Amino acid sequence: MKLLAISFFVFLFSLKTNAQYKIEPISKKGKSLITVGYGIGNVWIYFLEHNSLIKDIPDYKVSSIGPFTACYENFVSNKISVGISASYSVVKGETKRFLVDEQISIFTALARANYHFGHIKKLDPYIGGGLGYVRSVYKNNNSIPGPVPGEFGYSAQIGAHYYFTKRVGVYGELGYVNGSFLQLGGVVKF
Repeated sequence: MKLLAISFFVFLFSLKTNAQYKIEPISKKGKSLITVGYGIGNVWIYFLEHNSLIKDIPDYKVSSIGPFTACYENFVSNKISVGISASYSVVKGETKRFLVDEQISIFTALARANYHFGHIKKLDPYIGGGLGYVRSVYKNNNSIPGPVPGEFGYSAQIGAHYYFTKRVGVYGELGYVNGSFLQLGGVVKF
């Protein structure tokens, strides 16, 4: 009788333990994601600081807006998503001493893929990369030709989505992502 009681309790405990680990994966084949984010650490600032024709002027300052990014992804399996991302940023350099303003506007469109390696209840970590096109436009107030970055774009990222509900959450990506080192934003799954 004692052995039967112990076996019964072991059986109940194993059911409870198994129920805790049978969590439905966040990423599922056929599901889609839309993310909208903002990049922190714009790499194009470095480009303008080191390649500008007027970079050696003491009061020359560089600032940026963006990159702003939107991305659509579709899960082709429970672990792999593919999609497209687009981003836009503006980097400005100016010096008041010589009344010079210059600006580079950058548009990026990339095809990307991510491998989702963990399925924790509300957390969806992934690693991935992308390849695509970069369009840069340089302007200044003196009509002096200036450097423009190339037309080939790429990204490499490690990130995670965290869901507050089944469909809505936030995300963060670290790496070289659409012209920034870190991206933060919102995600919607459908």
